[in-house]
Amino acid sequence: MNKKIVAMLLTGAMAASLLAGCGSTETASTDNASEPAATEEKAETTAAADTTAADAATGEGVTITLLASQDWIEDSEQELGAKFEEETGIHVDYQILPADQYSDVLLTRLNSGEGPDIFMAQSGFAIETTYRVQENAVDLSGESWMDTYSIFSAEQTSVDGVNYGMTYYDTTTDYYMVYNKKLFEAAGITAVPTTFAEFEDACQKLLDSGVVPIYEPVADGWHHVMLWAENGQVFDKLEPGIVDKLNNNETTFAENANMKLALDQINDLAQKGYFGEYYLSDEFANAEASVASGEYAMCMLKPGAISAIVASDQNTNGYTEEDFGLCLMPICDNQYLNVHPTGPSKFIYSGSANIDAAKQYLEYICTTDSLQYVIDNASDVENFPFDAGQTPEYSDTTMEFMNSFTDETSGQVLQDVVTYYNEQWMDIGANMTSMFIGDMTSDDVLKAIDDGRTTLAQTAGDENW
Repeated sequence: MNKKIVAMLLTGAMAASLLAGCGSTETASTDNASEPAATEEKAETTAAADTTAADAATGEGVTITLLASQDWIEDSEQELGAKFEEETGIHVDYQILPADQYSDVLLTRLNSGEGPDIFMAQSGFAIETTYRVQENAVDLSGESWMDTYSIFSAEQTSVDGVNYGMTYYDTTTDYYMVYNKKLFEAAGITAVPTTFAEFEDACQKLLDSGVVPIYEPVADGWHHVMLWAENGQVFDKLEPGIVDKLNNNETTFAENANMKLALDQINDLAQKGYFGEYYLSDEFANAEASVASGEYAMCMLKPGAISAIVASDQNTNGYTEEDFGLCLMPICDNQYLNVHPTGPSKFIYSGSANIDAAKQYLEYICTTDSLQYVIDNASDVENFPFDAGQTPEYSDTTMEFMNSFTDETSGQVLQDVVTYYNEQWMDIGANMTSMFIGDMTSDDVLKAIDDGRTTLAQTAGDENW
C-alpha cells in the first residue's frame, strides 16, 4: 500500500503539493449571504478601538464575519459556530456566496481594505500569487493547533515558512467515481473499466439498459472541470517533465496532445448522451439523490457520499453501501490515484478588528470534540488533516479502494502542480461548457488557459513570463 496513503488514513496527513478546486453555485447563508456585511472602517476613533478591544476580551457583542464559497462550510460547522457563540458570546456571521462570484467578491474586498474577519481560499500556489496572504492574512504559525495540523497541509497554507491558514476540509480522500454495482451487473458490465475505450463501452451498455451512465452537474460551473483535472496526474506519467516545462513557460497547454485528448474524450461523453439529457442544468446539490434513485449509474463524489446516497429518501430500491464501489475515470487511460492534502482553507484578515476573536474560532473548531462532531455529522467528511485524536469514519469501501494503490500508482492532480491553473477554475468550467454546446473547441479551451496563465503570471511578476 502507498506509504503516503497509510499516513493519510491513519493521521489525516497526505502527500504534499496537491490541491482541489471546487464549490457549487447555489447560495446559502445563515446571515444574509447575498449582501455580505462590511467590516468596520479602519479609521476608527481611539474610543471605538478601546471598546472593540474590551468586547473582544469578553466576547460580548463581538461578531466575526466568515466569507466562503458554497459547499466550503458544512452545516455541522455552522452548528459548531452556534455552540461557540453560547460558550464565548462571539457570533459568527457565515457569508456564503456562489462559487462563480466568490473569488471576485473576495478580491474586491481585500483590495479595498474591507476584508471579512475570516476569508477562505484554496490553499496552494494562489494564496501567494492571487490572495497575497503575506499582506492580507495573519501569521498563525504560533497557534496551539499547529501541533496537530498536518505538516503536508501546512506546506500549502504557508509562504516562506510562515503559516497563514488552516485547511478545514477532508483532504484525506479525493473525488472518485462512485458507481452502482447492481446497475453495472444488470447492464452486463463484468469488470470495472480501466481504459477509456472500456469506459465508453460500459457507458453505452448502461445507456442501452435504460440508465444514464453519469450524473454530471454542469450548471454549478465547477464539477465538470474535475473530470479533467482529477485525472491530470496521468499527464506527467505519459510525458515526464511536462509539469516543469509548463511552470517554466517552456511549453503551453495548447501544444500538448494529451491535454487535448483528455478534453476531447470528456466532450465525447457529453455528445454521446452519457451525461443524460439535462446535464447542462443539473446541479451538484442533487447528485446524491440522483444516484440514489437508480436513474444514474455513476458520479464523481467523495467516498463519504456513499452513506448519504444510501440514506437518501430517493433510495427506493433499497440500495445498501455494499452496492456501491469506487473507481477512477480513465481519461487518457488514467489508472493513477489522485491524492491531495489541500483544499478550502481559512485565513484571518490582517486588517480585521477582531483578530483575537477569529483566532478563538479557529482554535475551537479544530479541537478533538469539534473535529469529531463534523466527522460524525457530515456525510462527505471522513477525516480532517489534523492528528488531534479524532476517530476517522473510513468505510470498508474506502479502505479497500485506497489500499489498491501504491506510491508508483499514485500521482499529483493537475491543479496542484501547475501554476496559474486553479485560479482559472470557473473560467475553465465556462469554456468547457461552451465546448459541450459547440461554441468552442478543445483547442480554444486550451488556448484560453494559456492566455489566462500569461496574464496571471505577469501580474504576479513571475520571472518565467
